[in-house]
Amino acid sequence: MRIVTWNACKGQFDRKIQLLDRLNADIAVVQEIASPMVRSGQVQWFGDNVNQGLAVVAREPYRVTALPQHEGTPKFVIPLWVDGPVSFVLFAVWTLGQQPMRYVRAASTAIDIYKSIFTDHHVVMLGDFNSNSIWDKHHPSDLNHSSMVKRLQSHEMVSAYHYVRDEAHGQETEHTFYLHWNEDKPYHIDYCFLPEKWAHGITNVEVGSFAAWQSNSDHRPLLVEVEPMSNTLSKLTVPTKEVPTA
Repeated sequence: MRIVTWNACKGQFDRKIQLLDRLNADIAVVQEIASPMVRSGQVQWFGDNVNQGLAVVAREPYRVTALPQHEGTPKFVIPLWVDGPVSFVLFAVWTLGQQPMRYVRAASTAIDIYKSIFTDHHVVMLGDFNSNSIWDKHHPSDLNHSSMVKRLQSHEMVSAYHYVRDEAHGQETEHTFYLHWNEDKPYHIDYCFLPEKWAHGITNVEVGSFAAWQSNSDHRPLLVEVEPMSNTLSKLTVPTKEVPTA
């Protein structure tokens, strides 16, 4: 299974999604992308602005279905059911700054709100967290990046990049974001957290290069290829109707 997250830095859906074709992803979470013309079991989209939202795109035989969103969850940490050769709960992430629970505070709060899902199901948390432990002091100690990582560890989840590269959070040597599109201002703020039981099945982790994507976004895609264990936990009841996206 190949999973990807990429902040497209705005743009029409079809044009931006085509740029990801080279990565051959089974599941892709794409931030800052316009709403697609059609939504289906292969394409879900969430947002308040049709020109800039959060898309989740699946390739056959995988399908994605929106799950009920808990009231009060900060934007955007969206639960979906991924059905396919391996089925699991996906939390698609794009945290925002202009809200009370900004950036990593939103992700940390969502983990607490959806605690039962993290406890009872295999979960992948994938997206643009706008977060790194280098900014821990800018957030409350119980809601900062290091605290979020510990929360996920308590649910036996790890960051695929950090597991494979054997690097500590805050000491990444590869970068997923370039402030003001400047190669001299690199940061690592996009993540794929997955079950620790799956980590031994990770066969590849790639971060897009600065040069290859510099004309398309200030972010670089994070690709994780994994051969996960089959689901042994109980499945969620998937809703028959899609959850409203705004």
